[in-house]
Parts: sequence; structure tokens; C-alpha cells
Amino acid sequence: MDLAKKRKEQSSRWNFKSHADLQGPDGFADFCLKIRRNRAVLVSKGRITDSFYTEDSKLYITPREARLIGRGSELDRKTGKWDSLSARIVRNYSRYSPEQGSALFEQFKKRYAYLQEDMADASRSVVGQLTVVRLWNLSIVGAILFGMFSMTMIYRYLGQGAEAEEVAAKAGAAGEVGIERSIGSFEMGDVRVVEDEGERYTRHFIEDMGDSKKEDLEKEIRAMVKGYPIEEMVPYIAKKDRIVAAFLIGIAKKESNWGKRVPVLNGQDCYNYWGYRGIRKLMGTGGHTCFNSRKDAVDTVAKRLQYLVENKELDTPEKMVIWKCGSDCSVTGGQAAANKWISDVNGYFKKLSY
Repeated sequence: MDLAKKRKEQSSRWNFKSHADLQGPDGFADFCLKIRRNRAVLVSKGRITDSFYTEDSKLYITPREARLIGRGSELDRKTGKWDSLSARIVRNYSRYSPEQGSALFEQFKKRYAYLQEDMADASRSVVGQLTVVRLWNLSIVGAILFGMFSMTMIYRYLGQGAEAEEVAAKAGAAGEVGIERSIGSFEMGDVRVVEDEGERYTRHFIEDMGDSKKEDLEKEIRAMVKGYPIEEMVPYIAKKDRIVAAFLIGIAKKESNWGKRVPVLNGQDCYNYWGYRGIRKLMGTGGHTCFNSRKDAVDTVAKRLQYLVENKELDTPEKMVIWKCGSDCSVTGGQAAANKWISDVNGYFKKLSY
């Protein structure tokens, strides 16, 4: 008890505020002479103390901390934490993982892997459907829709203002305002007229653009089949969808050499240049269909091809090989014959289906 009391009295004598002699220039030197020389003293932030942990001061690095730094550990050098706690150890607990794995974490990793696989499969399936032909068609449709929207906006707002100014000018020249006509009826009537004009312009624009594309397609086909019997069918073929028209040309080249090898009925051309075998009242040689006219032939075969392209997604010669094989290629010459059919049709199909 006497020893503890003595230490308490000694500690109270070391306070700067309670001893005026420590406030002078020689105060600290006198203080150091009064205490034992083998005791460590920390002077920091307006206070002195002889009871402290060196690592807690965060003022310098101890030998133990230096060894830990040399091994790649990170020290906890932060001070003034809100809970006044400091572990006085390195912050390396996150570098280690438990010896036994977590079942919940393993399940999470599996589900994440499944999710990645599903997303990859979905992206591949979407990209796989976007063929060059479909991208081209989508771009054309998008351009048409954008043009329709733009022209509608132009006629609705710019056209309406121009029409109103013209009416006002005519009324001023006649010296009358036209108060008999209400503002509401004036606006609704003129807007309706402007909208009708915009719709007509848009419709004519689309028709003209479609006619231009049909004319270009007709020129391409006519240059390709010049001198063959199928040349007389070109105007009807060019009116069809580009992919269907490409199939009509490619298949006709393979099946009839564009009309030079055809089924006949009573010595007359059946106009069947595609090997079509639909059941009709008039049937030609080889069990092939006879058509009433060239237009009838093109429309009938094109309708069947259009169905296969849109509903069965047979948009390449490789897929359309069922036109030759049906359900089994082995009964129509085998796979070698099927491959030859695909190659011959594709040679002309790819020239027109871009």
C-alpha cells in the first residue's frame, strides 16, 4: 500500500499543469533529472506518460512490425477509431481462408456457373438467328419506318404552319377575317387535310422505293437468264421477296436448266421449271404438275417456297434440300446427290439473296 501510494504521488508530480517549474525553458531538463534514468517516458500531444505500449503510439515501427512488413504483411496504423479499439496486430486475417469449405458458398458458385452458361447459350442463339439476309431486311424495314415517322412529323408541324399562314394571307387580301368559322373547326379541318397529304406522300414514297428495288432485281435476273425460256417469267419472279426469287432462279437452274428440260402435256410446255409435284387436274410427264400459265406457275411455286422460308425457316440451300430429298435423301440418289444439288443451287442463290 505504501509503494502504490508513493507511485501515485510521484505520477502526480510529473504533470505539467501542476508544476510551474516545468513551464520554463529548463523545466523539461529538470524533470528528466528528477526521475529514474531507466524508465521510458513518452512526450506526445501535450502530455507525458511512463506507461504505454510502443506499438500503440503509431509514431514509429517496432522491430516486430518491421519483421512482419518484410514478410509482406500490412500493418494497422490507423488512429482515432470510433470505438477506441486497436488490436496492435497486423491486418492479415483476410489473407487466410478456412480449412473446410462452406457448403453455401459452393452452392452459390455452382448456381453462378449455371447462370453464366445459360446467358452464353442465349446470346449464341440470338446471334445465330441474325443472318446477313435478315439483318439486311431489318435495316430496310427500319429505314422505311424512320422515313414514315419523319415525314409525318414534318407534315404535321411544318406543313400545318405553312397552310395556316397561306389561309391568313388570303383572308387579309380579301379584307375580312372570317369570324364565321370557329378556330377549333379551322384547326381540325386543316390538320386533317395535312395528315391525309402526309399519309399519301409516305405511301407513295414506300411504293416508289419498292418499285425501284423490284426494277433492280428484275434487271439482275434478266441479265442472268438471258436467252433461256425462263426469261419470260422474270417480271413475275421479280415481284416476289428477294430470297424467294433467289430460290426460284437457283432451283430452276438445277431442275430444268431454266426451262430447257421440262415436263410436257400433249406436247405442250407445262411451265414447271422447278420439279414441282403438286396434285392437279393437269399432270405432265414424270408426275409433275402442269400450270395454266407462266404467272400461275411462278405464283404457285413461290407461295410454297415462301411458306418454307417463313414458317420452317428454310432460308438456305442446305436447309431447302428437302425440295429434292423430301424426308429421306437416300431414296433420291443419296447424300452425294444432295450435296451436288445444294452446291448447284447455292451458286445462283447467293448472287441474288444479299
